[in-house]
Amino acid sequence: MQTAVFSGLALGDGLLAMVLAHNLFLHGHEVVLFHRFLGELQSWFPHISIQPYPPDLKKFDRFFLICENTPWMQELLNTLLTKQREKTTVLNPIATPNTDYRFWEEGQFDGNKPFAENLYLFCRDVLELPGAVRENGITPPKDVTAKKYPRRIILHPLSSRATKNWPKEKFIKLKQHLQNQGFDPCFVVAAHEKEGWEEAYCLNSLSELATFVCESGYMIGNDSGVGHLASCLGVPTLTICRNARLANFWRPAWAAGEICLPSKLLPNIKGMRLRDRFWQKAVSVEKVLRTFDALK
Repeated sequence: MQTAVFSGLALGDGLLAMVLAHNLFLHGHEVVLFHRFLGELQSWFPHISIQPYPPDLKKFDRFFLICENTPWMQELLNTLLTKQREKTTVLNPIATPNTDYRFWEEGQFDGNKPFAENLYLFCRDVLELPGAVRENGITPPKDVTAKKYPRRIILHPLSSRATKNWPKEKFIKLKQHLQNQGFDPCFVVAAHEKEGWEEAYCLNSLSELATFVCESGYMIGNDSGVGHLASCLGVPTLTICRNARLANFWRPAWAAGEICLPSKLLPNIKGMRLRDRFWQKAVSVEKVLRTFDALK
């Protein structure tokens, strides 16, 4: 069966969608995952074809769409619902315990569980795929040695939005403390993120980044796709987040992982949202170090 899986735009979205694609492949589907740039890791996913948008819908027998509120996704969603509804499953990832949002019945996601776990449970319980797995099928090339540098810690200080980023000065202090403990912490950013982070490693491709991450011992960063990349490669992660509900749903959920959140003593009641507004100040370097101790 020719099956198309459509992912959201971000790196983490693609790595998560691979849980579904991998399970479908294991059960005889010929799967194409559509993602804007994950094809740079094609050699890391040898069994799944990764293609950029737009797709040729005519060749597919089955469609799975993990939707997001981007114009291209909404256009695709409308096309599939209009022309291919009986062949289409729509999965709507929302960090909520409620079940009254659009398309909930198709995925039956539990907002209290990580998205990766929800995709596994969807494959096991809704699609009823025997022997469903939590893994996304990523396979490092033979010349990559997992945890080759066990004292190296990836520090990823950026993300898709500035409001998700822990302050730079705290990341620098964290690096100094980790160096004092005998670790080798390294800032890593993408090429377009280099401004303001001249001291950071800037890898030339997503495959080089995956190699660097895979050969490291730990990863500490904001809520971003690099955390998912590290986790699916077996690297323990510490994710610094502002909001517990979002963190619990979107957290990296393959390897061992910890979440560092602002204190619940800082009120987050509707209309004020002090915790969401001032979380960067409320998460100290010392708290991150204590959380890292629990991960070691």
